[in-house]
Amino acid sequence: MPARSHPLDECHAMRDIEASLGRGAVRRGSVSGSESSERRRSRNADTARSQAGKGKDRARTRSALQNNRHGYWLLLILFLCGPLGTLLFFVLLPPDTHSTDETGPYELGTKIVHLALAGSSRRARYVLDEYTVWGTFLAGVRDRLQCGPIRTVTDSSGEAILAVADMVDHDHIVIHADWSGGLGEAQASDGGGSTLVRDRRSGSDGLLRLGNSTRRRHRARSLPKLIEQVDALQAQGSRRGVSPEGSPELTPVEPCGARHPTFRLAMVVPWVTDMPPWITYFVASARRSSYLADFLVFHEMIEPPEHLPDNVRFIDLGVGGLSQLIGLRLGDELGMPVRNASLLIRSLRFMLDKWPRLVAEYKPAFGTIFEQYLGDYSHWGYCDLDMVVGNLPLFVSRAELEQHDIVTYSFGDQEALYLRGQWTVHRNEPRVSSVWQRCDHIAGQLQKELLLKVAWVRRMESRGIANYPKRFQSAEGCYSHQAVSRGDLRIAMVHKQAVGLTASGEPEAAIYAVDGAVWRCAAETRVDPDELARHSSAGGCQLSLPGPHLPVGERRPLRMDAEGCGRWMPVEFRMCAPELLEDGDEAARATTTTFDVADGRFYGQRVAPAAGTTLPNGCAQLAFFHFQEWKKNWEGSGATTIGIEPLMAPARAGAAPRFSARPRNFTVTSEGIALLAAGRIHHGGRARTGG
Repeated sequence: MPARSHPLDECHAMRDIEASLGRGAVRRGSVSGSESSERRRSRNADTARSQAGKGKDRARTRSALQNNRHGYWLLLILFLCGPLGTLLFFVLLPPDTHSTDETGPYELGTKIVHLALAGSSRRARYVLDEYTVWGTFLAGVRDRLQCGPIRTVTDSSGEAILAVADMVDHDHIVIHADWSGGLGEAQASDGGGSTLVRDRRSGSDGLLRLGNSTRRRHRARSLPKLIEQVDALQAQGSRRGVSPEGSPELTPVEPCGARHPTFRLAMVVPWVTDMPPWITYFVASARRSSYLADFLVFHEMIEPPEHLPDNVRFIDLGVGGLSQLIGLRLGDELGMPVRNASLLIRSLRFMLDKWPRLVAEYKPAFGTIFEQYLGDYSHWGYCDLDMVVGNLPLFVSRAELEQHDIVTYSFGDQEALYLRGQWTVHRNEPRVSSVWQRCDHIAGQLQKELLLKVAWVRRMESRGIANYPKRFQSAEGCYSHQAVSRGDLRIAMVHKQAVGLTASGEPEAAIYAVDGAVWRCAAETRVDPDELARHSSAGGCQLSLPGPHLPVGERRPLRMDAEGCGRWMPVEFRMCAPELLEDGDEAARATTTTFDVADGRFYGQRVAPAAGTTLPNGCAQLAFFHFQEWKKNWEGSGATTIGIEPLMAPARAGAAPRFSARPRNFTVTSEGIALLAAGRIHHGGRARTGG
């Protein structure tokens, strides 16, 4: 088969031909005979001009006649065949299965819409796929345009948009929302859920008016279902943050004022699957920290517990909303084309559906992903739901927040110099929140890493293998190493948490949550809950936030080695302190480690507990307790969970019972969670009288 020529080659060849023809004409013109007489040259020139003029007149006449004949024929053909040809054109025209723009073709089922915020110059593009629902779209729009609650959504002609199906590819969508106020204010006004679309002109109870176009007829058919969804969302929103009617079983201890005037922590907790049975204990215990911290639980259509405290907010991103938000924010921050971001979102949704725990891999980037919700906070951080929160205002110190950029709480393994996934707090500044971009698996190689994860899952499933090692890269590895190696971030690692490390055998410790404080006691210790309550009430917070530790002696420099700790992470990311390993566990637990940017070294500072945080019987108060291995012994879910007594709200007539977050006193062991009554302790499955 002969090789096809390239159009540029043909163009160059034609140019060469034209050039050669021009040179030939010049050469032929130069050989005009050798008439020596001036008269002969003049006569020949006159004759040539005369003949040329006559030739032009004849050419114009022929051209006019030909054009007239062609015009008559063209009109005749169009008159006879025009309607038939048009009909055949539309019948034979192949369907357009690809949508393209300047960024390239998109997948089948993907739509690109162009967003504009009314009254401002803000513009953005949004990728819609077959999984996108209305709630997810609204949340994504607020993220892309950085706006407040959305009042109405219309197209460029002013026609109301009420569903994702109403939008077509490359539609121009106008968002009517509050853009003058701060994002934190917008978040507080609607609770972070899907914003209802209402027509302000028709009153608070009037839905957007419908027209009689094709798109409006589609909306009219789905109007009853839409009204039902709107009413359900309103009912859900009205229950958020409402105080319970009547007094709860226990009155939580009022901290020093309602809110600290300088510091405010936002602890971000994304949750993908159904609500775990222990979440009510987490929420009930978080109430005591309202003076200093908010817990933002991002989820996808789960029912939050009743009686939520003001500082625990459940933010519904809709079905697939977490994947959409993570993909859009990371893609935008990394400068990905829209098509790549769309692929990123689909891969994330596939992986989070298969393996929800993967969301923890992106903890270092939470400051970027959830940036729109963090505007009013001095610090942001990440933690887990499988924990009981203690009196944080007593444990979080002003020195930690003022003198350090990143603070993490350990369970006593101070020899391991890494940022703990259970609790790490960051100063809310771009220079601190952008450290994650130094880790390739969540930054430069993010898309490749996700595709490898998807391929691995599909390969295992195709072989019928249910339990297989996951391709998970802990945030405690690369992120910790990069935060230290950057050299300009002040980091503190402090022992302030307890953790359930051993799930088998006899319980070695018990946790008591009493009046908002968390106590860890040895398994055989006889504990009086009234005594714990007295010390819990006495341990109120102070405006100065002095913290629970007192320094002892001078700080000393620490060497850093890759051996002796953190065996779950790659060796290139391990950072261990040999001196603390040599000192022993007790000395390590009593040491606070800090990274000094002046000389790029870690230092250790011995500390002693402040008065009232450790009792004569050995019970010690801590910032929080992390279930970790203990929860593996708790089977089932909800009310059938072995070893867990759910905090249930009273059932309403005709309504299913819901979890309640009323404050209670309870105890936690490796065998389960149970409520406490004054003078009686359900300790390790055996009731004991305190005293």
